Amino acid sequence: MKPRTLFCIIVATTIILCFFVIQTGIVFRIIEPSYKLALFGYGCVLAFIPPFIFIASDLWKAYNESKAQAETDYAELVRTNKYLEHAAKILRHDMHSGINIYLPRGLHSVKRRLTEQAIKDLRLAAPLKLLEEGLDHTQRVYQGVKHFTNLVKPNAIIEKEPQDLAEILSKYLKSTSYADRIALDWLPTVEVNKALFCTAIDNLIRNGLKYNDSEFKMVAITMLDNDTLGVIDNGRGMSQEDFEQLSKPYTRKENQAEGGTGLGLNITLAILKEHNFKVSSSLNAEGGTTIRIKIR
Repeated sequence: MKPRTLFCIIVATTIILCFFVIQTGIVFRIIEPSYKLALFGYGCVLAFIPPFIFIASDLWKAYNESKAQAETDYAELVRTNKYLEHAAKILRHDMHSGINIYLPRGLHSVKRRLTEQAIKDLRLAAPLKLLEEGLDHTQRVYQGVKHFTNLVKPNAIIEKEPQDLAEILSKYLKSTSYADRIALDWLPTVEVNKALFCTAIDNLIRNGLKYNDSEFKMVAITMLDNDTLGVIDNGRGMSQEDFEQLSKPYTRKENQAEGGTGLGLNITLAILKEHNFKVSSSLNAEGGTTIRIKIR
């Protein structure tokens, strides 16, 4: 609040209090009415007008500034979302053939022409493995984008099938560079969209490893009870309040060294909400975060 506005409020409040104190005194016969008091009353009313005008002026100005800032923020959000929309279209439409047709066919054709001895002599086993794993990862990302962009269609319903959660997560995380830092416990079979669910859990895992100052970074995925899946890390910790704030699009903690867009957690939460899963966060007593996902 501006100093001038605060001063005007104090002056106006004082004037009103004086006026009502005198009027109360007159009503209860404590003060005898006179033309001087009447003049004082009129003076109070007139004296109230300038502070009121200043207050109204400042409030109107603050409202307009707030409105202008909101319009600017909205325009920026629309612009950014347009870029993201175009990026999704490029990935979904223009890259479809390369990811799902040409690259798989080319890799299959190369492998068909190479004998085991040639692969050994040319030391191609490791490069071929990297190509296969990279292609598999790219196809999974593509499937996630495809299913996620389907949700913008009117009356869209997420495609779900019964999946062994431990099995699909194990397969999804197998080719990642951080697979050895993940402790995957028994998980039930639940109806999920395989590509999107794995993407969401993977993002929570990467957050747990990324925002983590521990010497040995670790994330555990386990059932906390019959209905709740837990993603537990030993990182910096995220309370429910932090979780709600950081779940907003383009929101990141201030003075954070790690890069990012502020969209990961928002997208993850959107995916899990589409599954009708409820998500919450809490700080661990020994440090770190527990993300609770109500899957039933």
